Amino acid sequence: MTSDAGLRREAWHPPRGLLAERAWLPIWRERWRRLNGAATQQTEADLQRAKQSAEQAQGLSEQALPEALKQLSQRLRFAGALVPEAGPERRAWFDLRAQLLGLWCASAQRVLGLKAHDTQIRAALEMHNGHLVQLAPGEGKTLAIGLTAALYASAGRPCHVITSNDYLAARDAELMAPLLAQAGWHAVSVTSDTPPEALATGYAAEVVYATGKQLLADHLRDDLLLGGSKDPMGRRLWEMKRSGQQSRPVGRGLWVAIVDEADSVLIDEATTPLIISSADDNPMLVEAVLAGKKIFENLQPDVDYVVKTEPVTDIRYTEPGKKRIDDMAFMLPPFWRFPERSQGMVSLSIMAKYVYLRDRHYLVDEEGKVVIVDEKSGRVMAGRSWSHGIHQAIEAMEGLELSSPPKTSARMTFQVFFNRYHRLCGASGTLHGIHGELRQTYGVEVVAVAPRVPSRLRIAPWRPFARTEQRMQALIDELLACNERGLPVLVGTRKLADTERLAQVLALRQVPHQVLNAKHHAEEARIVERAGQWGAVTVSTNMAGRGTDIMVPPEVAAQGGLQVLMFEPHEASRIEWQLYGRSGRQGAPGAAAGFVCLNDELLVQGLGKLYVRLVPLLTPLLLNRWVLPRLVWCAQAITQWKAASQRKRLAERERKTASQLSFSE
Repeated sequence: MTSDAGLRREAWHPPRGLLAERAWLPIWRERWRRLNGAATQQTEADLQRAKQSAEQAQGLSEQALPEALKQLSQRLRFAGALVPEAGPERRAWFDLRAQLLGLWCASAQRVLGLKAHDTQIRAALEMHNGHLVQLAPGEGKTLAIGLTAALYASAGRPCHVITSNDYLAARDAELMAPLLAQAGWHAVSVTSDTPPEALATGYAAEVVYATGKQLLADHLRDDLLLGGSKDPMGRRLWEMKRSGQQSRPVGRGLWVAIVDEADSVLIDEATTPLIISSADDNPMLVEAVLAGKKIFENLQPDVDYVVKTEPVTDIRYTEPGKKRIDDMAFMLPPFWRFPERSQGMVSLSIMAKYVYLRDRHYLVDEEGKVVIVDEKSGRVMAGRSWSHGIHQAIEAMEGLELSSPPKTSARMTFQVFFNRYHRLCGASGTLHGIHGELRQTYGVEVVAVAPRVPSRLRIAPWRPFARTEQRMQALIDELLACNERGLPVLVGTRKLADTERLAQVLALRQVPHQVLNAKHHAEEARIVERAGQWGAVTVSTNMAGRGTDIMVPPEVAAQGGLQVLMFEPHEASRIEWQLYGRSGRQGAPGAAAGFVCLNDELLVQGLGKLYVRLVPLLTPLLLNRWVLPRLVWCAQAITQWKAASQRKRLAERERKTASQLSFSE
C-alpha cells in the first residue's frame, strides 16, 4: 500500500441485492428519521447530561471553571480522541464528553454572553460524532461549531475549522478565541494575508480557522518541501538530511476538519483543483498569445468563425476562416504553426472576447491585474489564475502587461484533500438534495436538527416576466414600496454587473443604498452591519448569501423585518435558500420574493434549445404562475444533475490516476 493509505478515509457503500436491502432496512429507516430531525436516544441522553453539567457549572467561580475545563479535557484525552466501539468504556466516554460540553456551554455564556440552546448543543454532539448537520439559518451555527472545535481540541491533535472565505475565518476566530482561552488554548485564523513566516505559528494553535484553499495550498507546499515523505520513517530521514537553513513544514497534519457552509465547500468548490505553480518564465507562450490576438483581430465574426456561448461554449471556424488562420500562422512561434495548434491559440483570444466577461468572471484591479471572481460566492479569488494561456489572453484583450504563465509543481482536488482527514464533519443550512453525493464522496451522513423556534419567514411565489426590462422595473417598484415603509431591503443578484445596473437606477431615483460585490469586499463588515437598519437598501451578489448575520433591531422586526428580493434564480435552490435565510432568523418576521425572466441564463442553459424555440410561441402559457416555478425547478434539477455527474467523473478520474501512480504489494 502507499503511504497515503493511512490518511485516506474510505467512503461507505451499502451492500447490494435483495437480501442485503432487507438486512439494511432498519438502517435506512433510521437514516430517514435522522434526516427529518429525529435524534437518537444516545444524543438526547447526552443533551440532557450536558445541560445538567452547564447548570451546575454556573455556580463555579471565575478561577474554578477554567480549571474544571482543563481537568475534564485531560481526562477525555486519556479516554481517547473518539468514542470506543464497545464495552463499559463507551458509556463512560459519552458521559465524560457530555460533562465537558456542558462546561464549554457555561463558559460561552460567561465569556461570550452567548447561551447555547438545545439545537446548538445537539448540533455539536452530532458533529463530534462525525456527521454533517443541517441547521436552519439563524440557529447559531458559529457557536455550535466553536463548541465542537473545543471538544476536538481536547484530543491534543490539529483541529481545522474550514470556512468559505477569509472574512468569515478571521471573524469567527476572533469571536471564539476568548472561549478557547479558558482552557489555555488558542484559536487563530490563517488567511491569504497571513505572512509566510507566521504560518507555522498559526498552525501550531489548537484550533485553526481557514479556507479550504488556504489549507490545501499550505498542505501542497509542505508536500513539495518534504519530497513526498509522509510516513514517520520518511519524515525522520528528511530531518536527518535537512540543512540548517532549509525551511520546515508549517502544518501539523490532517486530523479533523469541521466544515462551515459544508455544501459550498464540499460540493460547489469540489471540482476545482488547486495548483501550486513555480515562477519559471515561459516567454514562448506569451509570444504565442500576443500573435494569436493579432490573428484574431484580422478575422471577421460570423464570416471566419462562429461563437455560441449558450447553452455551452462552442467555437467553430468556417473554411475561409481556417484558411486565413493558416495564411497568418507564420506570426506564431514554430510550435504553434500547425493547423490545430494555431486555431487553438486563436480560440483563446475569442474566448477572452466573448466568453470571459469583465465584471462577471473577472475584474481589473487598481494595479492593472486581472483578478478572478468566483461566480458562486461573488468574491474575488486573489492569487489565482486561469491555466493554458487563458489568463494571458484576457490580459492581452484588456491591453495589460502579460503575466508569465506559471509552471505546475503540484495539484490536488478538494475532494482528494478532504478525504485525507481522519474525521470530517460540519454544518450548513442548505444540505438538502445532496445527501447521497456527500455519503458516496466523503463517507459522511447528514443529520437534520429541528429549529428552536418555528420560522416566520414569508416566501412569495416566483414573479414571472417576459423581458428583463419588465423585471427590473417591477423589482425597483417593490424596493421603493418597502423603502417608503422604512423596511430594510436586501437585493441579491448572480452577476456583479447586475448590482452595478441596479445601483445606477437607484442613484437616478435618489435612493440611498449600499453595494456589496467583489469591488467593495474591503467594506463588507461595515455594509453588513448596516443592512438591517431602518430604511437601509443593500444590493449584493452572493457575498451576502453565506455566513452574513444581518442584525435587525426590534422596532424594525415589529414592522415586518428584513425584505429579501432575488433578482433571478440560481443554478441550485440551495443558493437561493442561503439568500432567503438572511431574513426571518431565529423566528423573527421577514419576507422574501424572487423574480424570474423567460430568457434567464438558468432556463436557457438548463432546458436547452427546444425551450428557446418554444418561448416566442408559448409566452402566455410560460408566464403562468403555476408553470414557471416548475420550469425553474426542472432547470435547476438538470443543472445540478450535470454538475453532480461532472464531480463524479472527476472523482473517478482522480482515483484512477492515483491508482496508476501508486505501488501496491
